[in-house]
Amino acid sequence: MKKIAIYVITIVGVVTLINWRGPEPTVDGNLKHKVNFSGTLTTHQGVTYKIDNISFDRKYKQITMYDKPSEHPRAVRQEIPLKVNPSKAYIATKIDLSETSEIQVPNPDTIWIYQKEKEKHRKLKYIEVIVISKSGTKHHYLLERKTKVYCDEIDTAGPVEKVVPLPAIKSLIIDGYSFRGDMVGGAQASKTKPVQPSV
Repeated sequence: MKKIAIYVITIVGVVTLINWRGPEPTVDGNLKHKVNFSGTLTTHQGVTYKIDNISFDRKYKQITMYDKPSEHPRAVRQEIPLKVNPSKAYIATKIDLSETSEIQVPNPDTIWIYQKEKEKHRKLKYIEVIVISKSGTKHHYLLERKTKVYCDEIDTAGPVEKVVPLPAIKSLIIDGYSFRGDMVGGAQASKTKPVQPSV
């Protein structure tokens, strides 16, 4: 009897752990973020979209980027080897979309790679991004290549959800943002903040 009880408790515990999900840092469950960033996305394929609900891997603030090294070897086959792991050796900067005017991906085919020598570790891949602040200053960073931009294309028929790989982006202009209010009568009220002009 004890063995059956232990077996049942173990199965219930495993099922509970598998189904348990912790909250994402800046995601409001199945709802959109409380802050709605809008702007214009231009791809390297030459397509332009008016978008809103912009986030980087579901985050709109504290997006971690690493300083791009000023001295580095030339790219071989569009790859630049890094001698150290950026997350352990380079200065990390936390980017907030509210302080950003534009993000550019100038060379999506040039990949910055770090891999531990003599060990079977996966390659860490980064690409260069240029972040232009609201004040007009430009900074060059490395951002993980696997990063995706989540957004909605603005369409008269309704929003079209998009998941955009970082290398596809040529330019992402942040036009402004608004705040969503509390849920009122089953619908979400919107509190709008004046749109921040892009520089």
